[in-house]
Amino acid sequence: MSTFPKGMDSDYDRIEKGKIISSLLFGNRFKSDQTLYEYMIEFLLVFSSAKDANLKDGKMSFHDMTIEKKLSYWVEPRMALRRFIFYDKARKKGTIKADEQAYQEMIKIIKSKMEGMSDDEKNEYIESIQDLFHGYAVVIKNRFWGAQELLPICPEFMMCGCDPSERKRKASVKWDEDPITVDTKFSFDRRNFLARGGEVYYLHILQGLEGKDDKKKILEYLLNDLVKVQCEKISNMAGFIQESWESEMGFDKEDLVQQLNLSFIPEDAYKECEEYSVDELINYLSCKMHPINRMEILAKGIMFQIMRMMSWRVSAYLGNNKRKWIVDMKGASKDSVKKIAAESYSALEADFMTALNMIARGLDIPEDDMMTYVQKAKQDSLDIFRAKGKEMQCIIPNKGAFERFSLSEDVIRFLVLALIAPGEKMTLNMFLEKLYKHYGIVIGPNEYRKSLENDATIDTALASCFAENEVAFQNFLKETGFLKELSDATSIVSNPYTNILKEAE
Repeated sequence: MSTFPKGMDSDYDRIEKGKIISSLLFGNRFKSDQTLYEYMIEFLLVFSSAKDANLKDGKMSFHDMTIEKKLSYWVEPRMALRRFIFYDKARKKGTIKADEQAYQEMIKIIKSKMEGMSDDEKNEYIESIQDLFHGYAVVIKNRFWGAQELLPICPEFMMCGCDPSERKRKASVKWDEDPITVDTKFSFDRRNFLARGGEVYYLHILQGLEGKDDKKKILEYLLNDLVKVQCEKISNMAGFIQESWESEMGFDKEDLVQQLNLSFIPEDAYKECEEYSVDELINYLSCKMHPINRMEILAKGIMFQIMRMMSWRVSAYLGNNKRKWIVDMKGASKDSVKKIAAESYSALEADFMTALNMIARGLDIPEDDMMTYVQKAKQDSLDIFRAKGKEMQCIIPNKGAFERFSLSEDVIRFLVLALIAPGEKMTLNMFLEKLYKHYGIVIGPNEYRKSLENDATIDTALASCFAENEVAFQNFLKETGFLKELSDATSIVSNPYTNILKEAE
């Protein structure tokens, strides 16, 4: 199988030899432990990190694909900043004695930078900064302090994966003799939580930008605006804390950096939706909106795009027409739309399993082990698709039968802002057509008829049900402020935000 980027034969052979079915189908790799926000965090981490060992070239930009070399990126784990933010609030699972010593030394260093304040005032000020930073935490769960994550509103808040490696650190960290070991003896390359799902998405976007230098420059500009411009004060504060630690402890930044290698996606896996993904990102990121809201909706938008990637990849692998997403906008309804949507979603899940089993049969897996390998592949693909869909409320119900697609408020916000440029508008019918074209989303009777390949035999009862479904969607758009009714026959969907790109002209 051909890969993107090219020259990843050894990596592909390793995956094939390990019989990692899901990675062979979707790319290396989606893992079930990755949270919704971590897909976006990992994507932005790869984008923002240096692309060369000099730690400067390629920051805040995509990889240069004209240079033939293995794609890598160099991350700054910033363990001191993580310790400052998370250590005192987290369970002490995975910590060693030196972490407590390093934490106390960090507080001491920060206090030494404050002049004209009493010790109590210094403590209060430091606690307020910690609370401010911790307020941006999006991944805490039951993780040790070094594996928790922040909303990536600035480069300093983008944290790479980190495994506590408690046993190894107890043996190798020498706080008194070699204090840098307290920050460098973690394992940063195990990808337990930043599990490469964001990297797969990054490669998808990177491939979609090939030969499109103008779009690449625009997207780089907008991503810089997203993570480097809008929250500059917090960025400076976080940078000051990490740099104060490095300077006072006498650490060289080169010793605190970790090189990570990008893996691969199948070359033809996502080409059909890459242009859509790039254009949607440009439209969405062009909206001038509150940086926190912009980031939170983007996390769900990226996940929704990843679900499209997976769905379309399965259909292409099986040689089928793209499976349509029948969306039930009435939720608790008992009409035909609910039944059709549930049957359609069930067929999509069956497609996933057919594709995974087809790959498994081609890998000479012993019959006794087949179920184990396929179940693992399902866990790292279909189960992710279903779980993240339910988390975003675009697969309902959360528990119980008749699972089917729906659309939540945040997902609808992303879709409107991604499919309509800032300041632009279109009729509701045009918007429904665009949803159908970009995602295969079926809401109204026209799109349902198209999904049946223009079968004119759709009966009146079904047409009526989908018309009611469209009205429910129209009302939802109205409630979110994106739709205006000009007459009984015409409704307009608009993107009300200012265009960042036009302001920059």
